[in-house]
Amino acid sequence: MADRDAWEAVGEATRDRVLRAASSTPAQPWPSLSASLYARFARDGDRLDYQAPAAARRERLGWAVLAVAMDPSSTAFQNEVLDGVWALCEETSWALPAHDFRVLGSHGRTSGLLPDPDHPTLDLGASTTAVLLALTDAVVGEELDRIDPLVRRRLRREVSFRVLRPYLERDDWGWYDGTTAKLNNWNPWIHSELLLATALTEESGDVRAALISRIVQGLENYLAAQPRDGGCDEGPHYWWRAGASLFECLETLASLLGTDAGLFGHPLTRAIARYPLATWIGDGWAVNFADGPARPRETWPSVLHRYGRRTGQPDVCAHARALRGDTDASLPETGGPFDLRRVTDALFDPTWQEARPGSLPLPERSWLPDTQVLVARTAAGTERGLLLAAKGGHNDESHNHNDVGTFIVALDARPLLIDAGVGTYRKETFSPQRYEIWSMTSEYHNVPVVNDLGQPPGPGSRAHDVSHRYDGTTDELTCDISAAYPPQAGLARWQRTFRLIREAGSERVEIGDAWTCSAPPRSLALHLLIGADVAPADEGGLALVTPSAGRGLSLNWDTDAFTASVETLPLADPAFTRVWGPAVRRLVLTARRPATEGEHVLTVRPTERPSA
Repeated sequence: MADRDAWEAVGEATRDRVLRAASSTPAQPWPSLSASLYARFARDGDRLDYQAPAAARRERLGWAVLAVAMDPSSTAFQNEVLDGVWALCEETSWALPAHDFRVLGSHGRTSGLLPDPDHPTLDLGASTTAVLLALTDAVVGEELDRIDPLVRRRLRREVSFRVLRPYLERDDWGWYDGTTAKLNNWNPWIHSELLLATALTEESGDVRAALISRIVQGLENYLAAQPRDGGCDEGPHYWWRAGASLFECLETLASLLGTDAGLFGHPLTRAIARYPLATWIGDGWAVNFADGPARPRETWPSVLHRYGRRTGQPDVCAHARALRGDTDASLPETGGPFDLRRVTDALFDPTWQEARPGSLPLPERSWLPDTQVLVARTAAGTERGLLLAAKGGHNDESHNHNDVGTFIVALDARPLLIDAGVGTYRKETFSPQRYEIWSMTSEYHNVPVVNDLGQPPGPGSRAHDVSHRYDGTTDELTCDISAAYPPQAGLARWQRTFRLIREAGSERVEIGDAWTCSAPPRSLALHLLIGADVAPADEGGLALVTPSAGRGLSLNWDTDAFTASVETLPLADPAFTRVWGPAVRRLVLTARRPATEGEHVLTVRPTERPSA
């Protein structure tokens, strides 16, 4: 059993919540994971029918481990841990169906409906299970030994056979070096769990050393691919399993080696810590370029707080503490993801536990020159006012959308000109059919469509001549996005200029477009996605009506040059309705007389809420 004094010092409210959560399930059977559930992904593309009960099993074991640590005399909680460990060890595979090599027919495997237990796939599901079992071993292993020493031995054998040895002995992990997959959150996420599982369960010193050496090389692969500005092209939702997991890797390595070797003072390490600050809008909203919701489903402020402390950045710590609000310092909100490693780290971090409430720093501007993202707000430290987020970038990013030159405008911490985000993941999401999904296409982002053509995916579809300027009142991002379009669009130049102008009494955002085509285009349109109700505005524009009482936005354009149409896009997918409600809207500004050359400025201003 872990240090009894530490567990007994856990606050009464947290302890009661753990015991209540763990007491809610022992009378229920453990969720079933049948072969037909696993096969659903191969048969019809569904991911959730298997992933939901698999996650429920792991969360149930996590609560039970905490409950035994806090009440080691409870036979019911001990049996919960026993049943949970045994159930996970009895699973044929820890890999999720959407990732399994045999199910995907990848890496030389003959495709099938079910996983091959003799050739385990090391994915996020496998590493997450390994670290959960490793922590179970570390926290309540002695209790398991008193029940039957075989349980703990089997636990370690399964972690070794399914995760540690395949990682060490095989070279078909594209997430390790980028050979068959992009170096994204998978690399630091899996490595953070491999490191801890190695430290807690691997008994051979030679094997442990070999594993750590390989992990260090894998992390170097990841860091070499990261932009120097610390940006995360997967967006802020994924940062919590990219940048945050990288920090956990460095933290664990420093603990194992007895030194951080200056890693926490490295400019890249420090820059990565700032990304959540840079992309936070306020009131639960974030700048959600690429996959990920505009209201992130998962944040772990306790990790960010430690990251800020280790890198000596008080504003990062302040942001983390403000994200926590008045919720439990250690335990996720009901219905949120459960991570035993992050819970226990927070439980035994006295500085985090004692951190006083504070406000969000909300920097006035964050310019990421390598990621080509600008986030600028009216004034630092306040959610009131306009916020402009704009990007150049390219269409070969991790979790990419075809959105070079897109932007978001928020008012008083509410996005109104929006990026819809991503729907529930299915088989098509990461397949050749990805860009048949509406929310991935440029036609449903805030970018032009020329000759009825949007942007294609690929590294060649990118912004050029990207620059940022600040003159004391105005933040301006300029880029040429013509190369993001196919040759058939006929674009020689499309300069897009984003401005946040802070003039007293005339605060506004301007989106300027100047284009040159090889010939007069058949059609030219500017698309805008709207997360609000709309109503007519003065001077022929459009008013965006906020969902609650307060201010709105007015949009104004050259009505002599462009016609306007608004369509309602009904939403049914819970991934969208949770954020936007039952519908969003798309405004299409269509050029009346498309010309070889042209210019246009869209102006966005805050207004008092108009009557509907």
